[in-house]
Amino acid sequence: MRILRPIAVVFSTLWLAACGGGSDDEVSATFPNAYVQMYNGSANSANTSLTLTLDTTDTPVGEAPFADVTNLVGVEGNTFKLKLTYKSDSTTTKTIKEDTVTLTNGEKTLLFMAGDFASPDLLKMNFVRDDTLDDQFKVSVMNLLNNTTTYDVYIGDSTKTFTDAVLVGSAGYKTSTQFKNSAVGSYFIYVTKGGDKTVLFKSSAVAFAYETEFVLVLRAAVGPQQNKLAVDLIGNTTTVLTQEDVNSSAQFRVYNSINDVNPGKIFLGDLTDTPAFANVAADTLTAYKETVAGDYRVSLADAQNNLVMRNGLVTLSQNSVKSIVFYRDANANAAAITVADSKLPQVFDFVFNAVNVIPNYNQVSLYFVAPGQTMETTPYYVNTLNYASQTSVTLPAGEYTMFVVHKDTNNNKILLAQTELKTLVTGSNYLLVAEPDAFSLSGYKLSLSK
Repeated sequence: MRILRPIAVVFSTLWLAACGGGSDDEVSATFPNAYVQMYNGSANSANTSLTLTLDTTDTPVGEAPFADVTNLVGVEGNTFKLKLTYKSDSTTTKTIKEDTVTLTNGEKTLLFMAGDFASPDLLKMNFVRDDTLDDQFKVSVMNLLNNTTTYDVYIGDSTKTFTDAVLVGSAGYKTSTQFKNSAVGSYFIYVTKGGDKTVLFKSSAVAFAYETEFVLVLRAAVGPQQNKLAVDLIGNTTTVLTQEDVNSSAQFRVYNSINDVNPGKIFLGDLTDTPAFANVAADTLTAYKETVAGDYRVSLADAQNNLVMRNGLVTLSQNSVKSIVFYRDANANAAAITVADSKLPQVFDFVFNAVNVIPNYNQVSLYFVAPGQTMETTPYYVNTLNYASQTSVTLPAGEYTMFVVHKDTNNNKILLAQTELKTLVTGSNYLLVAEPDAFSLSGYKLSLSK
């Protein structure tokens, strides 16, 4: 039997390393190579690529946006130069960090990019790939919560309560725990402050179904919600499973595109004297409002308390962030579209929803044109957006003029509306609505709100 090398954690200003000795004859036949993967834990980062270099040979490992991992790549063990890069635009690649890393056959090296993307830290965890696990998995914790608190992480059988959960370990910022073996199965993940039994975080049931190593990453949840905790589960695939607190609330906001309901009142649940949102002017996007997760009736009334729409349905799950767009359909009846907003940092790339509530055409096209480009040359467009539908748009940071266009059966284009030149503002959660407008020359407009 192969002798497993002990896993121990030591620290320095740059590297967080797990050390072990051993010779080449101990290397598993199942895992003969050195394996490397990077997790992007820098919340204000771009999509970041990792490249290894040995002599003059480059090995691209892959790229990862925030809270995701690169490919898992196997190489022959050696000491490599490494480089972290990103594309600042479609043609320019910039280097964010350079260093070296020693990779050992039979081990996996998991790199964590953390902190401010302008000068990120690079942490390293390396461990033996264990092929002796029998109906068991190994789990460790990496803490990327930037505060002075130490956190305890537990896993507990999903059929039992927290009192039956088992401590995986305790970790402060930029530190990790020893690996702990457990039987494969379904577990809840719990997080408490160090030495405390008050549960700050409980996940939904997680299936640890594979006989392999898992790393739980503690990080701050991003998006409109503040002071929330998330846990990312990293295995030996390119998929990261993000867990959020099952007891957390949800957030939503509304956009009123109905010009004759000005202002409007929005009710969530029962009709009460206190609406969820009051005095929502036409063409206005509200701020987010926090509420208990659940399924809700949503209704719209005018300033005189006349019901314009009732019995709409919106589902607000734990940690969900949504926008509700009120509009009039082709029969002039009030209706609503609910969209799930991105919770990713809006820094280098902006991810937002576009909604089409123009009833006169079955579908439209959207174009996002930077200075010096045209609709024919821009790489950023939505070819088809059906009426009463939405789509997700991703744009790199920059300036854009946005167009909504209808194409007839001969592919001739009709310009319905356009925005002024807009500069995307860091940290903004945008919503784009194509809608009727009786006051414009074309009868339509394109509203970009945040």
